Amino acid sequence: MDTIQEIFFLPPIAVARLGPGETPLESYEWQQDLDAHGNNKTVIRSNVTLREDEDGSVSAYLPEPNSIRFRDEGGALRPVAPFFELWARMHDVRDGSEYETPVTLEFLKDQGLSLDNVRYTVAVGNQKAERRTGDAACGFRARVEIAGSDFSPKPLLAFSPHTSEQQPMVYEHSPIPLGSVRAILPVQGVDEPANGQKVDRSILRLRFTPPKGEVYGPPDAAFGPATLAVPGYQNDPPKSEYGRIHEIVPEQNRILNPDTPWSKWIMMSGMSDDPEPHDSYDGARVGNDQSWGVADDTSDGIVEATLAVRGERLTARATIMTGPPDFAPDCRPFYSLEDDLFDRDLSLMLVDRKNYHEAKKEVVDIFRRAFETNSLINLDDIRAQGLKDNAKLQAEKNIPATPGLPSTDARSMTEEDARPPDKIPDLIRPQPVSVFSNSVQHERLPYTVATKFVHEQLIDEENLLDFLRRRPDFVKTLLRPPFGTLSEMETDPNPKQAPNPEFRDPRIVRDMMHDARMPPYMRDSNYYPLSLSRRQYHLVISFIDYLVAQSSVQETEVRDA
Repeated sequence: MDTIQEIFFLPPIAVARLGPGETPLESYEWQQDLDAHGNNKTVIRSNVTLREDEDGSVSAYLPEPNSIRFRDEGGALRPVAPFFELWARMHDVRDGSEYETPVTLEFLKDQGLSLDNVRYTVAVGNQKAERRTGDAACGFRARVEIAGSDFSPKPLLAFSPHTSEQQPMVYEHSPIPLGSVRAILPVQGVDEPANGQKVDRSILRLRFTPPKGEVYGPPDAAFGPATLAVPGYQNDPPKSEYGRIHEIVPEQNRILNPDTPWSKWIMMSGMSDDPEPHDSYDGARVGNDQSWGVADDTSDGIVEATLAVRGERLTARATIMTGPPDFAPDCRPFYSLEDDLFDRDLSLMLVDRKNYHEAKKEVVDIFRRAFETNSLINLDDIRAQGLKDNAKLQAEKNIPATPGLPSTDARSMTEEDARPPDKIPDLIRPQPVSVFSNSVQHERLPYTVATKFVHEQLIDEENLLDFLRRRPDFVKTLLRPPFGTLSEMETDPNPKQAPNPEFRDPRIVRDMMHDARMPPYMRDSNYYPLSLSRRQYHLVISFIDYLVAQSSVQETEVRDA
């Protein structure tokens, strides 16, 4: 008998998305539209989907082509409810090799096991308020254990752990639902929904269904004003929304304890080390910035399975994260969680003849994703916000101009920029030196329209390769470098010193200032200027160097001939 080396979940990480709809979102995938008028843009195509049946088993089907429904008939957004499959890594006793196989009913039988040998544990929690206050009783968690033969849905009802000296934010008798989890009933049989694809219904699966996307608060979190004022820039008046009152938390969700540190927390009060972005909570930038004590039902946690095998307990773990609905599901971010993991786990790629086609595919895809991300943003607005942030930093730190880098003041992306933008003046007419863009005929958002036009030309592979060959130095200076590794950085740099052209350091002020380098004025999760990942950046640079080198070789061969 082959022996089990370990068990694991596929996928090892999954992102669930909130939604009050009764039916989970069907499965889809991204493809290029290769039709005559598709222009190589990304579109959504139906993919094989698992339907959860009443008895707890699943059946597979293919949704109608090009007809993914993101809302129920009543308009409620459908949640994304991922499945986790249990797999095993096996040792082949015949030749000593290893292989991977799903854990199925037949697999358990061959190993002399049954569903009674399987147990699941799911633990999720929300620690946003705990992270700010430093008080564990301001977080809330839920945990369930499920026998391998129990196929009923299990609600994840979260409350706050606390000691006798602490006030719990979420009471045990009024928990916050963080979704539900269900062990899927494995049944013998294989579904063949389309194109020869087969789905084994007997694989051991677990499904996580996220909550609806509700907010909760204490009894006094009823109604509040909108942000009273957004600061202006120099002589510009502040924007205001005086008089607009909105409901903070629905009446039925005002169940939280008002006597916790979270209801008294104030950003940048000197009483805590504020996490970035420090103003991302309800109550920020209103009055004295005191928190309204509000929490939502997002969470993250661990899905665990144990398999008892001949006196040994094997364990599989996966990570589950819950987030908001996808704002634009047919547009891909140029920097994803996958890229973050690649940046950590894969070495930098030096492009050569052997890996050229692999590198080209990845570089072309980066530029296509950049266009898709770019198509979602209002560049005119985020440029204004970024330059206002720059002005504040400049007033506090008095940073000298850095030769060779784009301007960080009102000259940015105008003809007066230290590095004037390419094509932009021709497309939107010369913009005067100003934080705010001037409308041109038929275009109220000139930067937004112009940058989409420029990026759209680069989603065509031949256009992109030609551009990279013709203007390699321009493209290199156009890309904002990523943050460096710790080993690359100085021990104690001067915050006002000129930045390193190869990488950024968060302790150097100029590296934290916005300019026209790609992607312009966008921000990362720490509110810093966004860049490609370190691996993406070096891949693009190495790919450009290879293209230039090959062009030089071809030119030499032509002259010699």
